[in-house]
Amino acid sequence: FSAVAEECRAVRERVGLIDMTSFAKYEISGNDAEKFLNRICANRIPKIGGVSLVHMLTELGGIEGEATITRLEDNLFYVLSAAVAEIHDYDWFSQHILPEENVNISNATDDYGVLVLTGPRSRDVLSKLTDADLSNKEFRWMRGKSIEVSGIPLHALRVSYVGELGWELHVPIGATGEIFDALMEAGKAEDIRPIGYRALESLRLEKGYRAWSSDITPNDTPFEAGLGWAVKLKKNTDFMGRK
Repeated sequence: FSAVAEECRAVRERVGLIDMTSFAKYEISGNDAEKFLNRICANRIPKIGGVSLVHMLTELGGIEGEATITRLEDNLFYVLSAAVAEIHDYDWFSQHILPEENVNISNATDDYGVLVLTGPRSRDVLSKLTDADLSNKEFRWMRGKSIEVSGIPLHALRVSYVGELGWELHVPIGATGEIFDALMEAGKAEDIRPIGYRALESLRLEKGYRAWSSDITPNDTPFEAGLGWAVKLKKNTDFMGRK
């Protein structure tokens, strides 16, 4: 479709703005939160400020779920997964807490809006609205920081589901519209475009990024799906599905 094609070109050549508020979001905390996440995730859990792509596996090694984990504090983790998996993943996390573990799980899906600013000119647009250093040296790929955009505190994650430079901006839900308007205004000179989910699907397929429930399911192991790099067989903590 011509409209979708134009949105894809905007992301590849200039800058686009995508509303991904539908992400499932959780806050996992407690003294045993890191140990718990290491046990149910095949990848290593990040250090403070880091972001990791993780997979929760069945005992047979199939992909039960996929998420990104951002470590905000020593014992506080911000977890994102697919919108379709909100209840599924919340149940999976909750059901695997051991009785002796101090772990708290809060469903924060309705607390945050998510705006994804992405494309080769995304840094130019975002830098107009924040004093934070967005350089590659100071704000690296797969890192998260608390910054202010248009005077509003939010979590900025330098990750991308479309394969371009960009940031996920996790905004207090009531300020989502204000931030959206500010980004669209700041991006006029760069010919910013709002991007929809048909373009998102095309862009992520072009990049080779998988989607849980369609490309990857409990019937697939990470190695079969080309995601073996996200499985750390030698990490110190044993994890579900490792055998």
